[in-house]
Amino acid sequence: MIVPYARFYENKSRKYVDGRRYRLGNPSHPNYTFYKEHGMTETLKYMDILKEKYIKHPPSRVGDLSEFYSITWLWDQGYEVFPNAGSQGPVDMIAWHPDTEETIFIDVKTSDNNRNDPTRTRRQASKKVKVLLYNQDTRKLRFVGHRNEKSN
Repeated sequence: MIVPYARFYENKSRKYVDGRRYRLGNPSHPNYTFYKEHGMTETLKYMDILKEKYIKHPPSRVGDLSEFYSITWLWDQGYEVFPNAGSQGPVDMIAWHPDTEETIFIDVKTSDNNRNDPTRTRRQASKKVKVLLYNQDTRKLRFVGHRNEKSN
């Protein structure tokens, strides 16, 4: 299993409330509201646990985390997800919704709050690949609109 931050930070962020110890993702944690609004990295900085701006991961690990979060997000949307077994190609995963019979080809891209929306390659546009954007600061996902591209 891929852990999005070191176990060290998870243990350091636990707090006691009325004699019970809570992890940061628990609604009873005193910093839970801040965590939901700003994400893990900003909350760890707010709690004076993390002094750096970002938890540094190698670029390949950041991509792995983006795809991991994308898969679970798509599951929550009701999709069955089939990830690409390789690391090459225009598609990272295929998602199929059993209720609507919709099948989509997805390329996952990672961004932070300071980047513009990514664009697709011509090959991706011709195959109607959708870009799913993962924001590594807020851990939110959204499909990118491609209205400025020409349809082939």
